[in-house]
Amino acid sequence: MTRNKVNYSLTEDDSKGKYSYNKRLKGHLKKIDELKTHCYVEVAIVIYDPYRNEPYTFPNNDVALNTFIKFKELPTLERSKKW
Repeated sequence: MTRNKVNYSLTEDDSKGKYSYNKRLKGHLKKIDELKTHCYVEVAIVIYDPYRNEPYTFPNNDVALNTFIKFKELPTLERSKKW
């Protein structure tokens, strides 16, 4: 069985778009949580979306801020290093 090609386009109906967005967001957060758990890495994300006034941070605001500060304090060579 072959897969059908999916044409991506902006949804006209706002409620469908919001539902689709929330469904995809939930999937992305699940994958990020699995990555954090299985690979023992420190993960933080910030998502700006049109449906909230404030950005969404994962796992929470304090952990995300500390993660970004640690990354910012690394030397440039360490930040760009491929592991």
